Amino acid sequence: MVRNRGGRIHTFTEVASFGGGKVPPLNKGLATAPECLVSTNIAPGGKAEVGTLAEGNHHFQCCIHPWMRAVIKVKRED
Repeated sequence: MVRNRGGRIHTFTEVASFGGGKVPPLNKGLATAPECLVSTNIAPGGKAEVGTLAEGNHHFQCCIHPWMRAVIKVKRED
C-alpha cells in the first residue's frame, strides 16, 4: 500500500520505463509513458494498493509530476 501524505493529487504508477505524464505542460519534452494514460489519481490523504511484485526492479512514477520517480527493488528472502 502507498499513501499520499502530500497536499496535491499524485499517482503511483508502474511503468515499463520512465517518461512523461498525463499533464503535457509538465512533461518537459518527455514522451508520455503509455501506462500514464490509464493511471489512477490518489487524492491527498488517500491510498492505493500495490499488487504483489515479482522479484526484480520495478519502475514507478507519478503521472502528474513525472520527475517524481522510484525504482523498487524486490529481492527474494533467503
